[in-house]
Amino acid sequence: MPTQLYLNDFGQLVLEAFGEVAYWVGSSVEGPGWRDVDIRLILSDDEYQAMGLGDPTAPHCNAKWVALTKVFSAYGKAMTGLPIDFQIQQMTYANTNKACEGPRSALFVFKERPKEAKP
Repeated sequence: MPTQLYLNDFGQLVLEAFGEVAYWVGSSVEGPGWRDVDIRLILSDDEYQAMGLGDPTAPHCNAKWVALTKVFSAYGKAMTGLPIDFQIQQMTYANTNKACEGPRSALFVFKERPKEAKP
């Protein structure tokens, strides 16, 4: 249970940094036998392009994408204790590529609304 809380905290950090919810995807969502925890930040096509993250079919060729992937993967691992594989994906690519199929579980911290003050 605490690991899931840490994972959601990491998702909240990604949300605060990028303004978009990150998703827990891949084999670790579905059950035992996983080797890493895949976290994907899916950005609109325009936002992905505006950030200069390169060709969505070969993002590993873009230095900025690689740097963000490494930094957030390492920070996620330090924060959660899990082998985090963080990647940023372009929405069209994420929604049409067979390799991206499967369940997506949103990561964030639900913040309770402040209670109304009583007069």
